Amino acid sequence: MHKEIVIMLTLAVIRPPLAWAQSLSSTSMQNSSSINLKKLIKKADSGSTQSQLQLGFAYQFGKGVDKNIYQALRWYSKAANSGDPSAQTNLGYLYETGPEAIKDLAEAAKWYTRAAVYGNPPGQFNLGLLYLRGQGVQKSTEDALHWIQRAVDADYPGALAALGYLYSIGEGVPKDLNKAFKLTQKAATKNDSSGQALLGTFYAEGLGVSADAAEAVKWYRKAAEAGNAAAQYGLGVMYEKGRGVTRDAQEALRQYRLAGEGGSVEAQAVLGEIYERGEGVNVDYREAIAWYRRAADQGSTQSASRLGELLFRGEGIERNLPEAAKLWTWAAERGNSEAQFNLAELYMTDCVVQRDLAKAYSLFTLAGKTIDVSKQLSQLPSRMRQDEMGNVH
Repeated sequence: MHKEIVIMLTLAVIRPPLAWAQSLSSTSMQNSSSINLKKLIKKADSGSTQSQLQLGFAYQFGKGVDKNIYQALRWYSKAANSGDPSAQTNLGYLYETGPEAIKDLAEAAKWYTRAAVYGNPPGQFNLGLLYLRGQGVQKSTEDALHWIQRAVDADYPGALAALGYLYSIGEGVPKDLNKAFKLTQKAATKNDSSGQALLGTFYAEGLGVSADAAEAVKWYRKAAEAGNAAAQYGLGVMYEKGRGVTRDAQEALRQYRLAGEGGSVEAQAVLGEIYERGEGVNVDYREAIAWYRRAADQGSTQSASRLGELLFRGEGIERNLPEAAKLWTWAAERGNSEAQFNLAELYMTDCVVQRDLAKAYSLFTLAGKTIDVSKQLSQLPSRMRQDEMGNVH
């Protein structure tokens, strides 16, 4: 199944970039591994917002000091409260992506908004993404497009890639693959890894351009080398299929693992399948379970369904029928046909959940959209009548 889902990675390439990449007026701080901490703190304490911003950056990324997210938050806050839009964007980024003790999407939206109003393109872009996802703000495609377009007008690469993506799927704008390709190509040539990953998919699938596997591999590789998980996943698919490169199952597995560790839910789901089925590796249920669980935690219904199957059978893990039923219920409610089928069988057999043939019939009907359930649906009416007669007597 995973061999046919390259296009799914377009859903994974829209990510807010690391704020430091656009928040300092000079690149010297980004490349420096040492700072005069005493001098910088003195200037920051005297009110220099640029010094406060640099200290926030230094503590966030461990440039010349030990990483300390709380110190980064402290110094970004000082500069942000003094009205520095770059610090406001960085502060919003920490609230969006920081640890649970810090994470606050509403607070992130507040600071992105301040930066966006002041004309900071990264802040505009990140605010647009929050509106697109409905995180920290009420979901609004109209507001998302407004702020993303503002960042596009400033030629911000991440926004170019995001708008290209929206045109590729027709979300909030008319579907236009040619326009999507041009925007994404522009982002890619500006070394935006999200744009490069998306451009790789356009070439791989022939979207807005003639399909060209070698060109797809070229762009996937550029983004993968920059650490883009979506591109690593795409490159893994190309190696697994032998498209644009010599087929290499081990290199595919390596790219999938890089992508999975980087947060690609698609790669995590694929890794679960690879280890469960022993595709090019020894069957390893523990590995399969670990990857399925990571993917399920990110919303993969297929991985939740497979994890439920392993829990139900007790393969590689202690048998746990209630947990299996819980996973199948979650996945079934979100439209996964395998989970709907398995859950229907539970309701039909009075296993774990209370016997409910009407519920089973409904679930089999839903699963029947993609799975052959003719046998189950033909048997259920007579069993339901038998139950009704038994209840009467």
